[in-house]
Amino acid sequence: MNVKKVKTGTLITGLLVGLIFSVFIGIVGGSMGLGSRFPQLNLIAQPFACPGKQLSYTQHVSEISTATYWTVTWFCVDEQSGTRAELDPNTVFLYAGSIYGLVLFVVLLSLTYLYWNSSIGPAKNDGLRLW
Repeated sequence: MNVKKVKTGTLITGLLVGLIFSVFIGIVGGSMGLGSRFPQLNLIAQPFACPGKQLSYTQHVSEISTATYWTVTWFCVDEQSGTRAELDPNTVFLYAGSIYGLVLFVVLLSLTYLYWNSSIGPAKNDGLRLW
């Protein structure tokens, strides 16, 4: 039986596109979208955004007509002196979203691998093998 494999260039391109997509969704959907509504989700960025300090936030809710908007102001708090320094929100979004994006990429890659090699997937039905 002749085993057909996906071309290396095609596989690498697909993985890069999947990684870029996952990080984009992690930043926009995860840390900016859900993180504005539920800011505690973005506290995962503390070691990167505020090394050696505590990451804290203040959530602002604006109601305009029938719409509700949530925004967050981020701070690095030095626990010893109690001083607060305001952070650029994009810093928190990029760190937290990148982490969520990498987790999403691993989940999507795992699902693809499991499907591809399942009894209904291409690898078991005379189709292409991933590697």
